[in-house]
Amino acid sequence: MSTPPSAPPRPGRLSTALGLPRLDGQRRLLAAVVIDSTGSGLALPFLLLYLTWQDRMTATTAGTLLTVAGAAALAAGPLSGPLIDRWGPVPLVQAAHVLRATAFLVYASTGSTTTLLLAATLAALGDNLFWPANRAFLARRCHPGELIRWYGLERTLRNVGMAVGGLAAGVLAGHGESGLRLVLAANAASYVLAAVLIALLPHTGRRPSAGRVPALPGRRAARPRPDRAYVTMVAANTVLVVVCAALPVLVPLYVVQGLHQPAWVVGAVFALNTALVTVGQSLVVRYLERREHLRTLQRAALVWAAAAVLFGAASGLSRTAALSLLALAVLVFTAAELMHAPTSDVVAVRMAPQDTPGRHLGLHQLSWGVGSAIAPLALTAALALGPRWPWALLATGAVAAAVALSAVRRAIGPLLPAGEGPGA
Repeated sequence: MSTPPSAPPRPGRLSTALGLPRLDGQRRLLAAVVIDSTGSGLALPFLLLYLTWQDRMTATTAGTLLTVAGAAALAAGPLSGPLIDRWGPVPLVQAAHVLRATAFLVYASTGSTTTLLLAATLAALGDNLFWPANRAFLARRCHPGELIRWYGLERTLRNVGMAVGGLAAGVLAGHGESGLRLVLAANAASYVLAAVLIALLPHTGRRPSAGRVPALPGRRAARPRPDRAYVTMVAANTVLVVVCAALPVLVPLYVVQGLHQPAWVVGAVFALNTALVTVGQSLVVRYLERREHLRTLQRAALVWAAAAVLFGAASGLSRTAALSLLALAVLVFTAAELMHAPTSDVVAVRMAPQDTPGRHLGLHQLSWGVGSAIAPLALTAALALGPRWPWALLATGAVAAAVALSAVRRAIGPLLPAGEGPGA
């Protein structure tokens, strides 16, 4: 039986202080996110290792296989839009979980290159279906005034799940191929369990209507198809996704080859970033939730530009001085990441039509797919020119994204938080 949308929530003092939404009645949703995240943390860090061990592939071949599969699945994001509008986000979220569960079961049971390519494509299709549907799903299940809190909480839970899952997988991987096979099977089981938990959630009663509804506070009147302002926002976000990808793609190579630091420094960089995201995301959301969203994205872009300058400046310094500047650069980089991640999702939702957001969110997902796909090639090619070149490219790109977002803000006006007055 459907239940009416809840009244605006009033979190307690502790929830408010920590930047958390009200969690009453959302235990199954939280459990689904944690289980999904832990399963992904089990498998993703060890997938390439498994392919090279089990299937005797070279690392280059395995990486090429995953890249081809990712490129083949890029269209799933935009194509998911009409499906979300027609059927709602819940069936798409569940379908994405089923696709990914199937993919990892195939990974664990086959050695054929053709079948592995099919498994990788299924997993990439599931990922590209999941994220736009998940944004619409959360937007329907929470009060508009708490949307950024939910996105921040989900990201925190996913980081915790990835950390715990990664540690557990590290233990299992010590048992060789059989341990890695168990890792993949556990990931498949986690997707199935997450899908079941989502199926058990009560209906919210918020259904798309045939007619146009008044815009929520902070939400502009939007067109059925993405307009120029939305496309410009997506283009800017594509650049910022490339900048964000610098941490996993560029930093390991830069630290070891460009700064001549020992390999443990790479692990320390990721540990620092993960700790800051896990502890800081909800607290940063508390600050951001009353701020105008497009301006927040502009500030995140400029902070990322500053971080790129700091990373580049570490080249040529002594190892001790470079290490200190590297730590500062990671802190600044993570600050931009904390600002960008939940806000970009809120902007994508608020600039889309309330009742039929699918096409818009599908296009927004393309920014993540394209940005993630081009980052390895662009950043490694720039690094081949010299250690400072990729950071100059990223700083320039981040500033250009800030300028583009300023144009979007001029075109549509301030994008205010739901139910709030003017942002800072």
